[in-house]
Amino acid sequence: MNNTKLNVFPGMKAKKPQYVLVTENGSERTSNVTEEKIRDEVDDIDDNVSVYLEKCMPRVVVRHAEAYSIDYFKDRSIAVCFRVNGFLIRMWRPDVDCDMAADMMCDFFRTASLPDMTGWNCQKVYPDQEEDKETDKLIVDDQDFRYFGCADVVGALENIIEGKSQSMLYIFTKDSGGYVKICRSDRDASPEHAYKVEYVRWTEQPPVGYRGEMSDFKQLRVWLWNLIDGNLLPEAIKDWWGFNVNRYFESMVSRFLDEEKDER
Repeated sequence: MNNTKLNVFPGMKAKKPQYVLVTENGSERTSNVTEEKIRDEVDDIDDNVSVYLEKCMPRVVVRHAEAYSIDYFKDRSIAVCFRVNGFLIRMWRPDVDCDMAADMMCDFFRTASLPDMTGWNCQKVYPDQEEDKETDKLIVDDQDFRYFGCADVVGALENIIEGKSQSMLYIFTKDSGGYVKICRSDRDASPEHAYKVEYVRWTEQPPVGYRGEMSDFKQLRVWLWNLIDGNLLPEAIKDWWGFNVNRYFESMVSRFLDEEKDER
């Protein structure tokens, strides 16, 4: 799976949506994309093995989620690829003929439209190229931190506890990875539900996430520290409730597509 790189185009090109067509099993890339070329390359899928249509400026779906490519494969499966909370996710379905695949790609090329993905499978993508390897990330109140350590992650939590920040998102890659989102509850929330926490680990198949509300910041601090500095990933805190991560992302995409239909 190829990961899109965000590029800046000078002059008139900066005003136009930019796409890259990747063919010949990932070995050939061109930004000279037309609908005719997309259809020709999809028709030659047996020779190409795979065809990727990548959007250089990904389509924002919802907060922390963006669609960046549609990929078609020799086995007649197709995937719409997303970055969600820093991870690469794809909605995948089998048994798609060349004409249907080309139509989806051309719609994406013309208007950044996404197909109806009801019933598609949600999968985490594991990059296999050195340049695509995922790294730990820290986002505080929508501000990305490229360089940080364990103390910075705990410091972000302290700022939330002290009311200096509203939210943090810590993305970790150890043991297949996952993420933690912590945010302050609404001002009207009861003291015992001062913080909202969402925790996802990709090691389980299907992946399972946990959500909870709590006010014991000492317990929350220890739990987070064990996560970022311990040898083993911690278990979810008692009384948190689990949710199916695949269904969560599927419903998120479905909500976006429903909103898109209403706008039309």
